Amino acid sequence: MTKVAGPRSGNGYWGTQIVVTALLGAGSVAASYVLLVVKPDEPGGAVLIALIGIALLTTFAWTVDTATRSTPLERALFAWAIMQHEAAGHGNDALAMSDAARARDGTLDAYRIRTLQALRPGNPYPSHLPVSDAARGEPAAARRDTGPDRTRLALAALFLALTGLYFSCIPPVFILGWPFQLAASIMAVFAIVPRGRGRRLGIAAASVSVLGTLVTLVLLLVRILQALT
Repeated sequence: MTKVAGPRSGNGYWGTQIVVTALLGAGSVAASYVLLVVKPDEPGGAVLIALIGIALLTTFAWTVDTATRSTPLERALFAWAIMQHEAAGHGNDALAMSDAARARDGTLDAYRIRTLQALRPGNPYPSHLPVSDAARGEPAAARRDTGPDRTRLALAALFLALTGLYFSCIPPVFILGWPFQLAASIMAVFAIVPRGRGRRLGIAAASVSVLGTLVTLVLLLVRILQALT
């Protein structure tokens, strides 16, 4: 007989995701710079590792944004759907994320809830955690970030901004960061205005883009001063 535990808060899932993506992302970018120093004639592998790290850092930003925007119940619902899929071992990440987002927003229908519950009966649907608006039947999306959902645009802008910052910190090719920063800035503006979901990520992308631009300008100024002296 399957032992049924109490509903989980999902905080362990979110905490693990935040720590893992932050450490692996920062570690990959740092390792990339080390490889560029150790093997300057083979930059391809270093850049590939950096892009992986940047993708992880972008995921870190999305995880933090999603976790801090969500209520305790919404975080638990999202984590519950992910854990149900992991228990089944289906390996369909897109479906898992879709179910998790719908569970969080209160739009997952009863049939789908029962289907997911059957995948892991010992992990009950967290319906009796602290009540939020979503638990009373109001979808989270209807009461939070009522504007357009620009999360994907903001994430793309953040990825480009981080990529631009990465190249800006490599003196021989620092100028390569500028096109990425320009594209990221334009996309970030569209993610920030009008107000809606993804706005905070857009602000983060704009901030990183400004930082990268400043680094590029400093290195450019240094190059000019070196040429004059």
